[in-house]
Amino acid sequence: MLALIIKPKYTMKKTGLILTGLFFASFTFGQTVNFQAGTSLSQLDWKFNGANFGSLYNKTLIGYSILAGIDYLDKKYFNLSSNIGFIRKGGKDEVQLYDQNGVLTGETLIDNATLDYFSINTMVDIKYEIKESFTPFVGIGPQFGYLINNSKLFDPIKKDDRLENKSYGLMVGGGIKYNRSKFQLGLRSDYYLDFTKVVDWTDVAPTGGSKITSKTYSISFTIGYKLK
Repeated sequence: MLALIIKPKYTMKKTGLILTGLFFASFTFGQTVNFQAGTSLSQLDWKFNGANFGSLYNKTLIGYSILAGIDYLDKKYFNLSSNIGFIRKGGKDEVQLYDQNGVLTGETLIDNATLDYFSINTMVDIKYEIKESFTPFVGIGPQFGYLINNSKLFDPIKKDDRLENKSYGLMVGGGIKYNRSKFQLGLRSDYYLDFTKVVDWTDVAPTGGSKITSKTYSISFTIGYKLK
C-alpha cells in the first residue's frame, strides 16, 4: 500500500540555489561565525485516505540538529544569519507483533520513521541587548531541506521515486546569547514550518492514497567567534 504514493510534480531547486548563494555570499561581510548542536523533536502526521484509523507515527521522535553558519549585517537591533547543516525529522509509533501464524502476540515494538535532511536557512534576527552581555532575540526566515537518508520504512516509496526529496518553508525561532570578548555562547529553539508534504497522493477512487506531513522543533546550544 505504501508503494502507491506519487511524488509531487513541483520542485524547489531555485529556492535551494538562492539560499545556498546567500549563505556563501555572507562570508564576504560576515561578523560572527557560529556552530549549533542540539536535538530535534519531530512528529509525522501519516494518514491514509478512507482509513478508519487515525494518524500514524505521530509520537515524538528525538533526533539531532547540527548547523554551522555566520551572522552578518550586524546592527543594534537586528542581524542576518545564514546556516547550513543537517537535521533529522520523523516520528515513532507502536507496532503490534504477530507470530509465525499471523496471530497477534499482544506485544508491541516501538518503530522509528526517520528522514535526514541537508538543511539551509537564512533568518532575520531581531535582538535587544541587556546588561551589556546578554542578548535575547527572535528570528524568522526561509528554510530549505534536501533528503539524504531515510529509514527502511520509506524504501518501497523511494524505490518507485514517490518520496518527495525536497522540503521548504519558514523557520521561526528565538533564544539568548551571552557575549564575552570575541566569544559568544547561546541557547536557541526553532520551529520548522514546512510548506511541502513528505508524501501527497490521492487515488482516483473515493478512498485510497496517503498524505504525510512533518512537524519539527529543535533546541540547540551555540558557540560563536566574532571576526570583527
